[in-house]
Order: sequence, then C-alpha cells, then structure tokens
Amino acid sequence: MQKYLLEPVLSSELILVRNAKKLKEDPSLLHESNLDRIEELREEFYQLDLLSVGGQKGLQKQKRQVRDEITDLSSETFTARNNNLFGMMITNMADKILSRPQFSNYTYKDEMKSLALQHILSYCWNFDPYRVSKITNQPISAFAYISTIIFNACIATINKQKKEQAKSKESFLEHQKLIHRDPNCSTFGADFENAKMKYDLPNLIQDDLLKEIKSHTITEATEFWIPADYKITEKETDFVLKYAYNLSIRRLKD
Repeated sequence: MQKYLLEPVLSSELILVRNAKKLKEDPSLLHESNLDRIEELREEFYQLDLLSVGGQKGLQKQKRQVRDEITDLSSETFTARNNNLFGMMITNMADKILSRPQFSNYTYKDEMKSLALQHILSYCWNFDPYRVSKITNQPISAFAYISTIIFNACIATINKQKKEQAKSKESFLEHQKLIHRDPNCSTFGADFENAKMKYDLPNLIQDDLLKEIKSHTITEATEFWIPADYKITEKETDFVLKYAYNLSIRRLKD
C-alpha cells in the first residue's frame, strides 16, 4: 500500500489543513517544529504496515502507538506550508468514488467533483481525530469522513440537476403550450398548428380511446378527434402525456 493511502497519513493531513485555517485567523498559533517528526512517524507506520501485509504478527499495538503519536503531533502543529499531498489524496478519492457505477454515467461529474472538494475544505473544521465511533469503538476514520462528504456532494449535485432539468422542461412545455393537463378541455396533449396525421373517431365507445391509439404507430404529430362528451380516463391520460410531443386529443363539435 502506498504511504499516502494510509489512514494515519490522511488523518494527519486533514488535521493540518484544519489547523492551517485556524492559523490564518490567528498567526500567533504558528508551530512547525513537529513536521519532521511527523514525517518520520508516517514512514515508520508505513514500514509497519508493510510488515503486517507481509504476514508478520503482533504489530497492532505498535501501529496504534505510532498512529496516536502522529495524531497528537499533527494536532499541535500549525503550518502555512502548501498542502499538495492532501489535495492529491482527496482528488484521488473523489475520482475513485465518481468511477462507481451509480455515478459513472452522469455528464456533470466535474460539477460533482468540484462541489465535493469545496465541501471537504469547508467541513474540515468539524473533523475530530479524537472522537470515538459508537459502533466500532475506534477513532473516527478520516477516509470514512471524507468519503461521506464526497458521496453526499455527488447526491446533492444529482438532485440539483434533476430539479433544474424538471423545471426547465416544465417551463418549456408551458411556454410552448405543448401540454394541457385537463382531460375535459378541447385540446389534450400537444397543441399542433398542422398535425401530420389525423384520425376522426366520431363513434368512439367509452374506454376505447387507449385501444384505438395503440392500434396506430405514433411517429409524428398526430391528432385523434373524439366525441365532445367522451370522458378521458386516468389511464388514457397517463398514456397521452407520455407522447406529449407527438400526440394530441381533439374534441369534435356537437
């Protein structure tokens, strides 16, 4: 496992980013003497992790001690250094989550990613490395914390896009007067100036409209003229609205 993928490293970087924001508000907090020691401990944890992966036993206690020391020293450190490592880590995490099947087919993944990174930097204030999970009885995972922010940002972007698309579609349809939702009005469905196909159904029997429509292939602007007193059912209403761009129901005059 690469060093930058380790939980203590991400947690340390997240703490340093959080402290850097505090440092901007109060420059007197500057304290960078621990940076070299933090890097040494990260390397030590990395080597211990390699030994664990290789099958060596009995290293968990030592790994926890090194992890805790990294956390303690990072919490005491306030530095204004460029945090390129943290940026790389969260960017890679965002890319990995966005490659999941539930997100991979969306065309606005860049917006998801941008919002996720923005939220991570905004909410890093809330990360507490000493908080213990009630479920695992272990310190809160920085990876889980950031992954949740990224996932929620993706969902928020999708919901926003869906609302905007629905609003735009509704606005367009209303503006173009393509949909009349009242089945009792003279025109139900699309309102064409010149329909390509027209079918007169003066003898249409109640509840037979859907059957009559389905007997034709609707590929262009089509009008069905029905008796003035015909009552369009809910099932027929739903079907007509699915073909709102190509299908229009018109009422014959008495």
